[in-house]
Parts: sequence; C-alpha cells; structure tokens
Amino acid sequence: MIRVLVVDDEPLTGAAHAQYVARCPGFEVSGVARNGRSALHALRERAASPAPVDLVLLDVNLPDMSGLEVAHALRTHRVSVDLLVVTAHRDTATVREAMSVGAVGFLMKPFTFEDLRVKLVSYAQYRRALDGPAREDTPMEQADVDRLFTVLEGQPAEAPPKGLAAETLAKVAEHMRSARGFSSAGEVALGLGLSRVTARRYLEHMCDTGEVERRARRGAPGRPELEYGWRG
Repeated sequence: MIRVLVVDDEPLTGAAHAQYVARCPGFEVSGVARNGRSALHALRERAASPAPVDLVLLDVNLPDMSGLEVAHALRTHRVSVDLLVVTAHRDTATVREAMSVGAVGFLMKPFTFEDLRVKLVSYAQYRRALDGPAREDTPMEQADVDRLFTVLEGQPAEAPPKGLAAETLAKVAEHMRSARGFSSAGEVALGLGLSRVTARRYLEHMCDTGEVERRARRGAPGRPELEYGWRG
C-alpha cells in the first residue's frame, strides 16, 4: 500500500481529499494535517517508523507556513517523501518553485476525484517502475530514466504486445488492483468473464512489466497452481 498524508487547513476540504485517496486501490491515508508544523512533525515521526509516509498531498496555502516552505524543510532535514502539490494559485512562480523542490505532480484547486485518481495512478506506476526491474543494486539505463519521467507526466503507455487488447488489459489491471491477496488465473477469468488461458496471458504480461507478481499456491493438491498478486 502507498501511504499518503493529506495536508490542508480547511477541515472539509482535507476530509474530502482524504476520502478521495482512500477510494483509490493501493492507497491508504496515513493522516490529515491542518498546518505546516503538524505536517513536518508527522512526517519526521513516521520517517523513523516501519511505515513511513510515501506521498504528501500538500496544499500550498497553510496558516503558519506555506506548503512550499514545508517542502524546503523536508529537503533540509532529509526526509525522503514524494510531494503532490495542491494550490488555487495559478502563477508561474508557484509552479516553478514546486518543481524546484521535486514535486512529482501538481493539482489546481478545485479538482475532482477523477483528477486526483489519474495523478495517483501515474504515481503508482512510477513507484512500480522505480521499485521493479530497476532496483537500487541494478544500474539504470537511459531508457529506464526516460520511462520514469514519461509515467509521471501521464503520457500514454506503450501499446500492449500483439494479441493483447488495451481495454482487456486495463480491466485485468483494475481487477488485480481491487483484489485482496493472490488469485489464480482461473479465479481472475471467472471474475471477468474470460477464459482461463486468456486471463493467464494477460497476467503473465503484467508479471513481465512488474505490475503483478506470481508464486506457487501452497497446499494445492496435484500439479502446482500459480497465483498472482498486485504489487501496489
């Protein structure tokens, strides 16, 4: 699960944004902070815990300090967390400064659930690409880096291999995101109205792209059966 801290000084807005995050499969709300100091305290405290915050939905307009000042403080104290900056300001200077502190995304207020969902899906894909085939102990190629930026920019992904339909691939991905635990190809096929062979082809492709992982199902009688789980 990707842990998200929502930072917004307006109680109703903060609660609404937290509900948006909670509706997205693979994401959970770590908390809601009403000002910059509370956000910094929560992030520093969680950074030393087994479950640090991964992403901050950070409003720029806060009562005690700006969200951008919070971002600078996080960098100064070397708190490793990604930032999705939220603001009603539309001036170039704000956008430029948000980019300078390493924001992975930018949302203009007011925004809809779908606006945020698109950003979170892109962020989840970015995390999978970063944590998947190109891990810390594996040198990255230029194509790997380019792919990361492409994902964050929300550009369309490459077309699926020949024989796989983009629409079906999206349905299988959404099914796996929403599922709890691991499922066999037969179980996925039953849930989506596909044949077992077809479901397995899509699942194997998603294993190759790092979106899902496979393992042998324990305790299954006879021939070992593979099961698949979402990496989110």
